Amino acid sequence: MVMRLEKVVPFGRSLNEYVQMFNLTEQDLQKSILGVADGPASFNAEGTRLGYRIKSIDPLYQFTTHQIRE
Repeated sequence: MVMRLEKVVPFGRSLNEYVQMFNLTEQDLQKSILGVADGPASFNAEGTRLGYRIKSIDPLYQFTTHQIRE
């Protein structure tokens, strides 16, 4: 199956938005977290900077930054 980015506008959410959306506690954030299909969300980058253990997977990551911006 080939994924194409035709007429797709990738967007993502921030750490604060994820915390509010999923009602995450500090205890939740201390666990290992897997972000699935979270696209260009800053959640992982922000959380990792704070020492949280976050891994993200998304079919979008097969494309280069340039391809996504196009």
